[in-house]
Amino acid sequence: MDSSSESSINIPIARVRVDERGAMHVTLDGEEFPPPGVGSKWSRVRFGELLDALSSHRTRTVRVEVHEYDGSVFTDIVHATRSERIADEVPLPSATRRARHRTTHQLIEIRGSGFIPGEDVTVALTLSSAEGAADGTARAVVDLSQIADQNTELVLIGRISGVIVAERLQS
Repeated sequence: MDSSSESSINIPIARVRVDERGAMHVTLDGEEFPPPGVGSKWSRVRFGELLDALSSHRTRTVRVEVHEYDGSVFTDIVHATRSERIADEVPLPSATRRARHRTTHQLIEIRGSGFIPGEDVTVALTLSSAEGAADGTARAVVDLSQIADQNTELVLIGRISGVIVAERLQS
C-alpha cells in the first residue's frame, strides 16, 4: 500500500500546565489557547469550561494532557458527543427504550468533598463487585435485576484528584 492511499486519524492534543496556584497555561496542537475574554486566565476552577472550549462544546474529540506542578501527568480523551440528529436515527436497545418511558422520576442526590474545583467527576452506579485474580484480571457477571437491589451504590470519582465517594442506595 502506498502512503498516498493510507488514511490517518488526527486527534488534536491539548497540553495544560498547572502551576502551584492553580493557574493553567494551555496549548492546542502547539498553539497558545487563550481563554475567552480580554484579561481572563485559565484556572482550575474553569477546568470544565476549558474542556468545553477545547472540544468545541463536545463536537470534536480532543486528547488532553494535564501536567501538574508536582510533576504528575494525567491524560484523557474528551470524546465528541453525537449530534441529536444522528442519535435520533440510531435505534435504542430495548432496555434503554423501557427506561426512557418511565412515568415517574425518582431523583436522588449524592454529595462528596475533596474534589478539585472544576474537575470532571464521574457518577457511576455499582451493581456488584469482583475480586482481582492472581494475574491482575477481574471478571464480573451482572444481573440487570440488581439495578434496584439494596446492594447498589452510587459512586463519585474525581478524574484528576482520584477522590472516590460511595453511597449505598436505600430501598
